[in-house]
Amino acid sequence: GGPSFFLWSIKTLVDARHADGQRDNHPFWKKATAPQRLLTASSAAIGGPATAAALAQSQRWKSLLTPSLVVGNVGYAIATFVGLAFYGVFR
Repeated sequence: GGPSFFLWSIKTLVDARHADGQRDNHPFWKKATAPQRLLTASSAAIGGPATAAALAQSQRWKSLLTPSLVVGNVGYAIATFVGLAFYGVFR
């Protein structure tokens, strides 16, 4: 569903970053693939918004608190409709 697609997207970004050595020095890729962001995104994809927000707050990553809630809730919203679609197809 939504969270697994988001996790796949992050993995694709990380793989693309490592595949092209020229991107390693670009400030966007350094910021986008910072360990704090990847950990919070992974937590939002796997555990939902509550665990991601708890991780961000416990580590004092104030700038990642709101994005973790948004990503987790959007993942739930997307996964709900994907689940309903699968139910309709495989009923």
